[in-house]
Amino acid sequence: MSYMLSEIMGGEIDDNNSDLSDPRFLTKGAFLLTPSHDLSLDKAANICDKLNFKGSFSLTKTATGILFKFSEPEDYQQVFRKGFHKFSILVQQVTGGRLYRKVAIPCRPQKTFSLLVNEVPLDIPEDDIRASLYRYTSVVEVTRVPPKMDQLPGSPNPIRITLASLDEYNNLLQQGLDFYGATYFPTEPHKKDSLKGSREVMPVFDASGFTRIPPPASRLLKPRQQ
Repeated sequence: MSYMLSEIMGGEIDDNNSDLSDPRFLTKGAFLLTPSHDLSLDKAANICDKLNFKGSFSLTKTATGILFKFSEPEDYQQVFRKGFHKFSILVQQVTGGRLYRKVAIPCRPQKTFSLLVNEVPLDIPEDDIRASLYRYTSVVEVTRVPPKMDQLPGSPNPIRITLASLDEYNNLLQQGLDFYGATYFPTEPHKKDSLKGSREVMPVFDASGFTRIPPPASRLLKPRQQ
């Protein structure tokens, strides 16, 4: 359900409050509009209210501008890439014709959960593994890890999947990776000491890391009756 700012404004907005946030959604795209000059939260909200966002979004007043946060990457891209071109006249009116710039904010969940998928043949592209996770909405990274020093010759390197949802992590860990209904690849918790010689650093993800994965096209063929 979209979380429209017009529904929570309830009249004029006090910039001293400085935040129009819905803490329930995971930020998958964000940018800072700076300097905001005369563009207050309520004026920015009125502009955003004219856009048809698919997901939740919020505005936060910072020391120099306004931080836009989105739960859907498509909404973020709509505003960041296209800007307010459709409403340029309105923006000029509320900002006094002053210039502003948009600074992309690389998003990172407060906490992520990683697991390993085993027995995935080396010839299967990582993109196919990622696409098979279309049921999961918090996938932030899918990558094949480097080989371990004690890895058996000929065995494929495991694939590490990082999610931002503990529930989705537990579900994938318990059920295994469903590869389009053809097979289930076994999964196991990712231990930081399982990759010898590697240093675990929490990665930073931009909006593309959270892109919603569409379900695959499928067709059931039945044999002809003789």
